[in-house]
Amino acid sequence: MFERFSSSARETVVQAQVEARALGHDFIGTEHLLLGVAAAQSDAARVLAGHGATTETLRAAVRKELGGPPLDADALASIGIDLDEIRRRVEASFGPGALERCRGRGRRSRRSGAIPFTPRAKQSLELALREASARGDRHIGAEHVLLGLLRDDQALAVGVLQRSGVRVERVREALSPAGSRRGRGG
Repeated sequence: MFERFSSSARETVVQAQVEARALGHDFIGTEHLLLGVAAAQSDAARVLAGHGATTETLRAAVRKELGGPPLDADALASIGIDLDEIRRRVEASFGPGALERCRGRGRRSRRSGAIPFTPRAKQSLELALREASARGDRHIGAEHVLLGLLRDDQALAVGVLQRSGVRVERVREALSPAGSRRGRGG
């Protein structure tokens, strides 16, 4: 299935792994995929942001739901250091996962390997494939990943969006082919 992923969908999955690691989680769940969509450079990320769901607001909501490193980023931000910006710059210079590769040197650690997807996250990716097929698309993009996430009302990603004040049905509408054309002025 991953061979059909567009660059935005691949970036989504990479960012999901980065977000899971940053939160100290040893799994990739639907909430991490949602963060990956929001962090990727894609139309799906712009749709989320247009509905008030930015990477920062979603990360805070996930941290509230599941926990994560409680002080690191917040403590650094209080003295003017933006940990997310540092991570972005390091990865722009040295590639995705550069900080994790450095952290894992000299010791065996899951943090340096692939993080497994939860069954629900796997299901969401399968639903993304179905979304792409239903639209007649030959590739799976970040928008399909987001639509796959939104199809499971029991997924933590949907709950995070709803508790963040996002109307999920509006996001679905904005991602529909007609909604996409409307959003581009067409």
